[in-house]
Amino acid sequence: MIKKSNIDKMLEMPDDRLWSMLKIIMTGMGIDMSSKKYDPKTVKKIRCVLEEITNEDIDRVTYLTERYKYGG
Repeated sequence: MIKKSNIDKMLEMPDDRLWSMLKIIMTGMGIDMSSKKYDPKTVKKIRCVLEEITNEDIDRVTYLTERYKYGG
């Protein structure tokens, strides 16, 4: 599970390393990133979003993911 502290550590990385880390994480979650190329504008946008994420956001996404997986 991703935690806010992990995101904060990733935000300390230079853009190219952050992009590589995001590709690894997304691929591990089953999202095909092989066709995605490094684009500084895209990384800047992603970085802006990651800076705003809170623990509550992470908790909510985790809850919704579990609901999706198990129905109910």
